[in-house]
Amino acid sequence: MSDLSDGIEELAGLIYWHVGVWHDLGYETPPTPECKPIPPLGERSADAIRGAHAAIEEIDQLTMQLHSLRAQLAGELRQDEDTRMARVAAGRGVSRCLTTPVTR
Repeated sequence: MSDLSDGIEELAGLIYWHVGVWHDLGYETPPTPECKPIPPLGERSADAIRGAHAAIEEIDQLTMQLHSLRAQLAGELRQDEDTRMARVAAGRGVSRCLTTPVTR
């Protein structure tokens, strides 16, 4: 089974970078007078706008990956629970059908 968590940290880093570009690499509260503030909406550069679009694309990709990872983990947890229950039932000599999915 593939590791769907692979690359999540990298995608998050890219989102962080692209949001910074959208902020035109400025600061919400500039730490020194030499540091530029985030420009107001309507005054951002073309690079900033491209950064925002790139952030949205990366967010969409990360969201899909997170949904897939969630589904994988939920399925593995159900399988793990079924395996443990079967082991317990076998130890007690109890016959139990484990084909019914566990609903959460």
